[in-house]
Amino acid sequence: MKATGDKLKRAQRRRTSHKRAVSRYSVCLTPHRGRYSTRLFNYGWLRKLLEKCLKIDSSFEEYFVEVRTILPRPTNELEKTLPTEIAYADDVDFVGLNFVDTEEVQNTLHKYNILVNVDKTEFTTLSRAGTEYKNTKKVGTLIGDEEDVERRKRLSNAALTKLLNVWIKGDKIKRKIKLKLYRSLVKSILVYNCGTWALTKSEEEKLNAFHRKQLKKVLNIKYPVKITNSSLYNKCEEHPLSIYILENRWRLFGHILRRNIEIPANKSMNSYFATHGKKFRGRPLTTLPVVLNKDLSRLQENTLQLTTREDLEHLRCIAQNRQQWRELSTRIRKAAKAPPSDD
Repeated sequence: MKATGDKLKRAQRRRTSHKRAVSRYSVCLTPHRGRYSTRLFNYGWLRKLLEKCLKIDSSFEEYFVEVRTILPRPTNELEKTLPTEIAYADDVDFVGLNFVDTEEVQNTLHKYNILVNVDKTEFTTLSRAGTEYKNTKKVGTLIGDEEDVERRKRLSNAALTKLLNVWIKGDKIKRKIKLKLYRSLVKSILVYNCGTWALTKSEEEKLNAFHRKQLKKVLNIKYPVKITNSSLYNKCEEHPLSIYILENRWRLFGHILRRNIEIPANKSMNSYFATHGKKFRGRPLTTLPVVLNKDLSRLQENTLQLTTREDLEHLRCIAQNRQQWRELSTRIRKAAKAPPSDD
């Protein structure tokens, strides 16, 4: 009994000392070997680290002032409308019609103790005739839409195969749980950054068929069992993937229109609608503005379109009111889901 009482007292002292330690420190959760482990950090040390990071972040703009003097100056109206630099996190792209001397940029940044990874530096040449640039990856996405869709299909199929034991267990796992796992672990990979895709009608149909094939695997529906597309969508509480892409496309478009006019995305759109010399021969390319204009053309009694700079500014005014933009997006979504007329 005495030994048991001593153990209880020691345990109580440990709990009391633990509470005192927690009161002096802040608890942070940090990923450790695939799990979340509790780490204790001194709050004063953490605050000093954050202040140092913010100070470094504010000084980056000073460093790039000198870098901008190295970049080639715009020589015509087209270059003036193009964004000269695109930065995301620690990745920076310099854009121009002339060659950028990266060695001089590297030497300039080295003076401020900022190192450029030469092995990861890429040179990409965009041309209407060439196709090599389409396989260049930017923020996890390939520049070419068709190439990026094919890559997303391969990655999502690999994720689907890893969970094959989950799909084939039949009634042991509820259908609702299976669909939640599919949306979070597979579909999220398939539709990553899909709001930037400009797909043709045939490409959308192929993507819808691929999506339905994955849904059948999730429900373990195999030949000779047959199921209609509408029944499959209702059973999975899903819609055609083209509708999901359309929603993301207009959500991203409205978000960009509400941002500052000087960000690279808005500069690129203004440059797209600016007239620069003669037009190219042949069929126009399927670009994102072309797809957005097709979405608007589905609306009945509609006066909106996206073919000129004035149309873009009109849509920008609508986007400032989030409620109006949601109503417009909902109308476009319903028009896309409506069956074609008999005319």
